[in-house]
Amino acid sequence: MLPVALLNKLQILTQPDDSTCGPTSLHAVYQYFKDDVSLDQVISEVSFLEDGGTLAVLLGSHALKRGYKAHIYSYNLHVFDPTWFKMSNEKIIANLQEQLEYKQDPKLQIATQAYIEFLSLGGELRYKDLTRELLDQYFSQGIPLLSGLSATYLYNCARERTNERDESIFDDVRGHPMGHFVVLAGFVDDQDKEHVIVADPYQENPLFRNNYYNVPTPRLINAIMLGIVTYDANLLVIQPK
Repeated sequence: MLPVALLNKLQILTQPDDSTCGPTSLHAVYQYFKDDVSLDQVISEVSFLEDGGTLAVLLGSHALKRGYKAHIYSYNLHVFDPTWFKMSNEKIIANLQEQLEYKQDPKLQIATQAYIEFLSLGGELRYKDLTRELLDQYFSQGIPLLSGLSATYLYNCARERTNERDESIFDDVRGHPMGHFVVLAGFVDDQDKEHVIVADPYQENPLFRNNYYNVPTPRLINAIMLGIVTYDANLLVIQPK
């Protein structure tokens, strides 16, 4: 059960449709920091992909434009070479621009341009093993983490496809893995750190059917890493300046 004190600090709304989990999660973090912006405004201002949904880096750029600090732990090797993470923003931008000349995948092109904007706005990239210790580095300071991950693995559900009404439906044969955004609020127990409290904008998720639940830490870490399939696999950290 989610602690009452934390519920009062981090409250997440239910996403209005299948594609707005990202801005709904971002809105919850804004509210946590007492930034009284409406969910409708955040949805209207966040950039979306043509096939629906958004990227963590686009959420990060929105936060930077609102005056926050933002950094991203990315495990997406489609976009980044591991050797780049020790480079300056300027050098990473140059490498991303050069990569655009050789790789024509449409989603990679969009993500690359989004990261160029994020870095140009002053955002930071960080590269560190995803462990309990990394999560605790932020939880111990009362900082929630916005995460892009694999909903298919997190919920242990069938893959999904879109029907003729543009609705997501479960289909274990014709479906595809689905990405998702949630907010990580802290460990249930600060001593053993075996479960993480998740604030999920998808209230009707097939495993928990609740906006708040606890997930075993190893399962959460695996779900984040498997987010690479859908251009997720990241942690977005935003903080007021």
